[in-house]
Amino acid sequence: MQEWKQAYSLAKLELKASVFGFLFAIIFMMIVILSIVTSLDSYLGNGYAGFDFFFILIFSIGAIWTKPKDFQIKKISGNLSASPLLVMQKQLPIKQEIIIKSRFIVHFFYSFPFQVLTLFAFYLYSPLQGILSISSFIAFSIMWLSFGIYAGYMFPTADAGDKGPFTETTAAVIFAFVLIIGIFFVFSFIHILFGNGIVYWSIILVQKWPILSTVVSILLAFAGFKHWQYYMGKRMNRFDYL
Repeated sequence: MQEWKQAYSLAKLELKASVFGFLFAIIFMMIVILSIVTSLDSYLGNGYAGFDFFFILIFSIGAIWTKPKDFQIKKISGNLSASPLLVMQKQLPIKQEIIIKSRFIVHFFYSFPFQVLTLFAFYLYSPLQGILSISSFIAFSIMWLSFGIYAGYMFPTADAGDKGPFTETTAAVIFAFVLIIGIFFVFSFIHILFGNGIVYWSIILVQKWPILSTVVSILLAFAGFKHWQYYMGKRMNRFDYL
């Protein structure tokens, strides 16, 4: 617990310097949330991959991409790119575990509030209220908040850095473009193969097996949270940040 308190103090420095980034994130995410909430009825009736894409975007990276430029991943040396803040902290007498936890805390503030807001908006202003009971909606919320942990907490591990052709700006843009196209293709394939998308089937799951869905989601969240911390530590040990 003491390490988490120290990590929060460390993360607070970045969060305070990111006020304008948060304001932009709030405006942008409100637009995205409003769009998907108002289109849920159409999605359930017709189904389209774009809905799944933006929904999963909220429950994975959140608004982390709106971080101020000074805190974004940059080229450090050679073909190594990493978070300049993390590199600076590594030079200070701070335990590596505390640095890792601070990166997770920052990601939490850029993702969790928007995820909770999305779920509340879904239940209050979309047909979901008439589809799911309170218990099923709680299971649905736990399922996607857990997804935000075991899938979303992969993203702060990138702050530890990486080497390779995709760390160069041009290559990274090309790779990101190809990746987005690939994701859309996968979502479209799921729609064609199963008749509906990922969000639709998650609603069906919590309707039929709310307790099982909740238990499995919590276990995955716990395992993912531990795994990504361990994985980030291994990545940090691989690189010489000097």
